[in-house]
Amino acid sequence: MSGSVMTPAEFAAAYNLTAVAGAPPVAPSAVQYVTGPADRWDIVAWRIYGDPTQVSTVIMNNPTVAISPVLPQGITLYCPLIAPPAPPANSTPWSP
Repeated sequence: MSGSVMTPAEFAAAYNLTAVAGAPPVAPSAVQYVTGPADRWDIVAWRIYGDPTQVSTVIMNNPTVAISPVLPQGITLYCPLIAPPAPPANSTPWSP
């Protein structure tokens, strides 16, 4: 994903996602992620946000999913889209 956040439509197309019967509706500002084999919370955060430290965002938005070292395969996680962090006030366009 190279550090950028996809729109829900882009994400769904990239991962071949379809609606899950009985799942709560997802706001336009969120994406659904279906876990694969050996997925972990930090891996999901990295795939969605390009940042494994956003793990708390994924966990907090999925309160019914048990926190375990490895997530069960095939469960749907709901991940809100978040804005990228604003650059520091004293930065310039050519600053790293």
